[in-house]
Amino acid sequence: MGKLRIFLAGIGVSRQAGTARKWSVSVSVAAMLGLAATGQAVAVPDAMIDRPGSDTLSYSFKTVKSLPGLSTAELSAKVNEFNAAEGEVSYAPDGRRITTKFAAGYANLGETAKLSATANLTSPVALVAARWPAQGAQPVAVLGRTFKGGKWTKWQNVGDEVDTAKDGVTSATDAWVVTNSAKAEIALIMAEATTKVRPQLQIIDPGTRVADRKFALPAKGETAAGTKPSKTVPGQAGGKDGEKANDNDSIDDSGQNVTPPSPTSLWAQVPEVPGPVELLSREAWGADPSWMRWQVEPGNVQAAVIHHTAGQNDYPAEAVPGILRSIYRYHAVSLGWGDIGYNVLVDNYGRAWQGRAGDFWSYNSVGGHALGVNKSTFGISVLGNYSDFRPSDAAIATVAKVITYKLPVGLNPLNLSTPIVNDKGNVIYAPVVSGHRDLVATSCPGQAFYDYLPEVRKKIAEYIAAPGYTMKNPQENPAEREQLARGIPTQLAGANRVETSISIASYAFPKGSKTVYVARADNTADALAGGALTDGPIVLVSHNSKALNQVSSYIASAGAKRVIALGGPGAIADSTLSAVSGNAVTSRLAGADRGATAAEIAKAVVKANPQMKTVYLAEQSQGIDALAAGSLTDGPVLLVPTLGTLPDAVKTAIDIINPTRVVALGGNNAVSSQILQEAGEGRTTERIAGADRYHTSRQISRYGYPNGAEHVFLASGKNPVDAVAGGILTGGPILLLPNATSATLDSRVGEEVSRLKAKNVTALGGVAAVSANQTRQALTYTTR
Repeated sequence: MGKLRIFLAGIGVSRQAGTARKWSVSVSVAAMLGLAATGQAVAVPDAMIDRPGSDTLSYSFKTVKSLPGLSTAELSAKVNEFNAAEGEVSYAPDGRRITTKFAAGYANLGETAKLSATANLTSPVALVAARWPAQGAQPVAVLGRTFKGGKWTKWQNVGDEVDTAKDGVTSATDAWVVTNSAKAEIALIMAEATTKVRPQLQIIDPGTRVADRKFALPAKGETAAGTKPSKTVPGQAGGKDGEKANDNDSIDDSGQNVTPPSPTSLWAQVPEVPGPVELLSREAWGADPSWMRWQVEPGNVQAAVIHHTAGQNDYPAEAVPGILRSIYRYHAVSLGWGDIGYNVLVDNYGRAWQGRAGDFWSYNSVGGHALGVNKSTFGISVLGNYSDFRPSDAAIATVAKVITYKLPVGLNPLNLSTPIVNDKGNVIYAPVVSGHRDLVATSCPGQAFYDYLPEVRKKIAEYIAAPGYTMKNPQENPAEREQLARGIPTQLAGANRVETSISIASYAFPKGSKTVYVARADNTADALAGGALTDGPIVLVSHNSKALNQVSSYIASAGAKRVIALGGPGAIADSTLSAVSGNAVTSRLAGADRGATAAEIAKAVVKANPQMKTVYLAEQSQGIDALAAGSLTDGPVLLVPTLGTLPDAVKTAIDIINPTRVVALGGNNAVSSQILQEAGEGRTTERIAGADRYHTSRQISRYGYPNGAEHVFLASGKNPVDAVAGGILTGGPILLLPNATSATLDSRVGEEVSRLKAKNVTALGGVAAVSANQTRQALTYTTR
């Protein structure tokens, strides 16, 4: 019965040699000597100390005929409850996912195989789990109970679903965390009378830290979230007079008749704390960076998904950091997910804790909380099990405040059917504020919590409507807070250039548009030329199925009647145009090459806006200056070669447009004097140029907005693909940034923001294009 014990630190971990995979940490000498001498988990003294944790795997399961204190009828109810998490999925006519729940119903549960394991616990917090092969016979339910306060609790389902490890060959229970318990028993209920399954029992002790003391309840019994709802009774080990503990549910180890405590609604009485919520960092709860095996990846927030951890509810306030460490260890290492699955976790005292690694304030890290939609959702989980009663008022308010902060501008929390692009690129429909069960076959976040979600959505809507922030951002400045309070985002971004263009389009045309232009995503010259278009957004598209579904979904939601491709079939294939347009009428603005296509676009722009009497010339190979010129509203941009003669298509377009003024963008190395002379024959000619593309963008800003502008848009000058759709944005210039991903803003950009007396700053593209620090620094130059 081989047993593997792995000692964990929780802080300051360093790997040591040895076949047992040990870790060490600086702790008290006595604790370390006890650990080395016995090879057992160190017992927890009354005074909290820095003590390492352990991760134990053992083959401790044994076959039992029945579970103590659980009748066959009660067992059947538990099995049906567990299997009600599974369901048949169908779709409503509007595309909304519908999961039909069912109860499995097993006729001879009294005769089926039952595997049980009991663990003695020596720490105030422990995660208890079972692991078994993913192939072959599977349990129909996993039940657990704990021995605390001198008695066994009632049996409960361990979690809402079965997890799968990254290796694909191991199944495991949800993270079941117990507190202040002397023992825990976990049982697998099989469907067959006999089984060859040999499960492993896993016990994770997250260790203790002196630093956790500051999260305890003050002497008066209150946390920042309000009054403590109930008294926690510590677990008692051993039986009467030190004898072996009994398994009788109705008699405790002192011989007194007791009744196991039932779930109580007292936890719901912890009151809400007014004002913004603080997000406690990963460092605050002791996340060990050596356990991280996941590369931080920015994602979208098309919906928020609410979970519960399905652990015990009567945890003391100071135990929460340990609970988080144990869940982190289980998700990151045991299941191989590389990090904790949830973006944020909330305890019943109303405190918010950062889960998934990454810059919470700048972007949404792709989590591991909802299979199939992790890249497009934000996951938040409340510690505890909410099948029978909802979380506290404090926890509910904190969940609502965090979601309010993370939902993009324009998403309505009361919308019960919003399009979400899943990880395969297909569009599904679910509530903007979903319970886990709305997206995956599970009972999470518990029936009582799920029933309360309409109230949570209303609270989020109230927070959105009210002025001010709902979270304390340590990186924010007053200008950022005020801009977001006005409903103006500091970033328009998606996970890629297609999604960024959709984000820009949704912001620029919040009520939709009868016309949508589509341009090729991997060659952005046509999109750059379309910056002067005013009657609809430009959305980038590529030929992969995910992008096609995303663009098609946006066009349908925008209510477009016309879809116009910028470029010929070589740029946007007929099949692509047909795939994204739905029932809309399609057409093209196209020429023989990018210069000719830009000429066709320019003619269409002036036809719709005959008051325009200026044309701008930008070099066609890179089109960087054309991006900066997208904010100019008095004329279209024509793309021309750097050297040589003026192309016939461009000359014809100028003759048709008949401008009074022709303006070259950039120096002679961008648009030659000969090209400008030919284009401007008989007309006034000018040149807007700087020492480089960044200086030129500031010069364009001065030219187009001599009296200032309310809004400034920031874009990467080295990799502007995320920003090419931004030409349709109005109200201010696009300033190109050198070293846009660095931590420091070019002071000359800040000076231009100041000259403009701008009130708002928005970055075009994700943090991989424009760093959040540069956006925040630009905001310090705004006028308030």
